[in-house]
Amino acid sequence: MARRVLSLDLGGTKLAVGVVNDAGEALAERLRLTPVQTSPAQVIQALLDMAEEAVQEVESGWSGLAGVGISFGGPVDFAAGRTLTCHHLPGWESIPLRDEVADRLGLPAIMDNDANVAALGEARFGAARGRRHVLYLTVSTGIGGGLVLDGRPYRGAHSQAGEIGHIIIAPTGPPCTCGRRGCLEALASGPAIARAAREALRAGEASSLAALPRGELTARDVAQAADAGDELARGIMHAAGEALGVAIAAAANLLDPDIVVIGGGVSQAGDLLLAPAREALAAHAVTDIARRIEVVPGQLGPRGALLGAAALALDML
Repeated sequence: MARRVLSLDLGGTKLAVGVVNDAGEALAERLRLTPVQTSPAQVIQALLDMAEEAVQEVESGWSGLAGVGISFGGPVDFAAGRTLTCHHLPGWESIPLRDEVADRLGLPAIMDNDANVAALGEARFGAARGRRHVLYLTVSTGIGGGLVLDGRPYRGAHSQAGEIGHIIIAPTGPPCTCGRRGCLEALASGPAIARAAREALRAGEASSLAALPRGELTARDVAQAADAGDELARGIMHAAGEALGVAIAAAANLLDPDIVVIGGGVSQAGDLLLAPAREALAAHAVTDIARRIEVVPGQLGPRGALLGAAALALDML
């Protein structure tokens, strides 16, 4: 029988649970919004309640599970199995999440941050299947990154590798949430794209976006307008994609990946974002090989972290 693991995805906006086999097939899943204004203990309990429901749906139940993989939506200390913080939920400083889950379920457990886990998911079951050196970026509210090098997640000396969103592209550029200026995240994330559109409209530039309430303008609105031919929106998406490509070129020059996979909600803009990213990669990469590295959209979508956590657990066994 194929090996089966329990996969837990704890994010700032959603909780997801799956029973997954070693082919990357989810045999049972549960999904709900992350409870707000609750303690870590209450969030963990909600996640384990979901796990109980999902496992009972599978014929072999708990006895068929070999381990647990956990994706956490924030930085972690991988070796210690502790969360460091969560940018979306309070109280997650130094929580021994891995060991608490292992103790309560009576199964070996392993945990990593969501970007590393999603990178592994795409490498094993998605757009980078069969590739051994993978750079993964998630472009959403923020921009995160994950690395799979020589077939295994690369975390660095302090579990902090992969922070491509905070490569500085324009030192005098817009402020970033990290406190610096001109980071990739400040130029190409969803909020950055929406901010660029609002600023252009305030400056009097013509656009179909002017018909939308400025306070509610989103990157999706900008992408839809660009897809419909709006020149301002197309220029904003092109600038975001170009910034993305400059950062990818820097990472490609350093790491020499086989492939670059772009996930996250903003990546749904497709070639509006990825075409200028590929052009900027070709313009800024040092070698011919680096210039030709594939830049592709992810295949797993919001299930990337869930399936990646399963791959993490399977590797542990």
